[in-house]
Amino acid sequence: MPFSKISKILSLFPAGGVLAAGSFFYTTRQIEAIELSPEDPIFKSKYHQEHNPNNNPTVHDLHIRRVPISQIDPTLLQNPDQLLERFSGGVWAGSAFALQRSLGSNRQPPQLWEPADLLKSKYQPGTIITDEFLVLSKSKDAILIRGGDKVSKAELRPMDGLIELRVQVKDELVEFGFKSLFFQGLGRSDRLPMPGFVVWLHEQYAKALLESGVRHVLCE
Repeated sequence: MPFSKISKILSLFPAGGVLAAGSFFYTTRQIEAIELSPEDPIFKSKYHQEHNPNNNPTVHDLHIRRVPISQIDPTLLQNPDQLLERFSGGVWAGSAFALQRSLGSNRQPPQLWEPADLLKSKYQPGTIITDEFLVLSKSKDAILIRGGDKVSKAELRPMDGLIELRVQVKDELVEFGFKSLFFQGLGRSDRLPMPGFVVWLHEQYAKALLESGVRHVLCE
């Protein structure tokens, strides 16, 4: 995604002044920021190596939200795939991503734009979310997505990124994770791909997307 668009989205979210900011921090208060280990598999994945061949510096983060299993929609617990798919659908179909969906002007099939389509998607590899996110891989507990620019720009990019959505059932808790990794893929650089204030805004946006996904898997 171009920097200008990132800045526009992040500067508007959350909007509405102090009251809205207070509400945002309250609703995301249960989300934890976890330090991402240099040994995390995402750094060694073939996708990172392919799209960041010069191993340029990355902006990376991991946020998790733990929910008692009793609060999860029981129909989703019967099939782990459904739980992961609904969580992912909630990330993209919810209010946190609504502004970004509204900015799209060149909507073409098979891109997914409408909340109903995003919620029912299986998020198989090749799925296109709006025109800026492409599902690269899917396992029993994680979906890996490429972002950072238009999907049509398959080559190395000035700004590129990987997003991993993960769901793990641990005893009586379900852990939802939103992991992201951004980097300059085109050329060599010794600098981070975004300035500090944008990093902070991105982290708030990541928490909002994570919370949106979780809300879509809870019991009504």
